[in-house]
Amino acid sequence: MNLKFLELDLEWPSELSIFDLKNYILSELNIYGEPLRWAITSVTSHPEKENKILSVEVVFIINQDKGKNIKTELIS
Repeated sequence: MNLKFLELDLEWPSELSIFDLKNYILSELNIYGEPLRWAITSVTSHPEKENKILSVEVVFIINQDKGKNIKTELIS
């Protein structure tokens, strides 16, 4: 088993409440792989947009025995 650290920017939709944010972030992170730990490091608002951008630091578990890898091709 190996670990991989990534920094991601996720869009926080304006219709999503703070109470639903944790589940939203986890569902987005699961697209890339299995998160071990994660933290929101900043929230950026754009005056012309209603959405906010969350900067998230994540440590993913890479299980080579099962062939699971982080889908880095999804990261732009």
